[in-house]
Amino acid sequence: MAKDCMSKTLCADLDKLAQACRILEMEGHGDMTLGHLSLRDPDGRGFWMKRNAVGLGEFRNADDFVLVTFDGKQIAGAGNCHSEWPIHSEILKKREDINVVAHTHPYYTCVFSATEGDLRPVTLEASYFPDRIPMFLGTGALVKSVDLGQSLANALGPAFAVFMKNHGVTFCGTLIEMATLVGIWLERACKAPLDVAASGIDWSYPDEEAEALRNSQIWSEEHFDHSWGYYSRKLASIEAPETGPPKPIFGRPL
Repeated sequence: MAKDCMSKTLCADLDKLAQACRILEMEGHGDMTLGHLSLRDPDGRGFWMKRNAVGLGEFRNADDFVLVTFDGKQIAGAGNCHSEWPIHSEILKKREDINVVAHTHPYYTCVFSATEGDLRPVTLEASYFPDRIPMFLGTGALVKSVDLGQSLANALGPAFAVFMKNHGVTFCGTLIEMATLVGIWLERACKAPLDVAASGIDWSYPDEEAEALRNSQIWSEEHFDHSWGYYSRKLASIEAPETGPPKPIFGRPL
């Protein structure tokens, strides 16, 4: 079992990562069995990655993850790792500040990735990203090679998210909570300009000074804690039974 390779602390963190998978499914990031999250292994063995062939909303606990080395060898856990493991290995190697990496296909973010638009704040959510979101143009197909993973990591740079042209998004964070919220906020931020463009109504966005001020007000550990708590309670309200393993979450209407 994968838990034979885990401390109690790591097991608890992977249980939380499974919760993050279900929250992301609840908030529009589910795409059948596609999409994956990872957590840097605290002992330097590589990273714990969502196993394949299971949807984000079906993840229950630490047993649903596999341990993968930075060169793609699976060394613990039941099931198999996703073929896009280089996304995780190359970002984690390049960014020492990052401990959690996610790649998903949320609908509005995918649609926005096909445009030439610059993500500006129609509503509050885009103000979480005042430095803009970079775009990876290396391929619209799967990122299955180390070379492509390195190119994606280079495109990400110092940011916490990168669009993948006509494909999806990769996002990350120092903590599980932060990475999860980045993904949720980005999907909401992408939906707003698509909606307002479809409306045909003229619109405008705050200037850079106002955006910077809004970012300073909402990008904080306190806000992360409050937001994670909210989504955790929302998830708990739709999962049943109240005791025992959580009920799978199978997406939401578009």
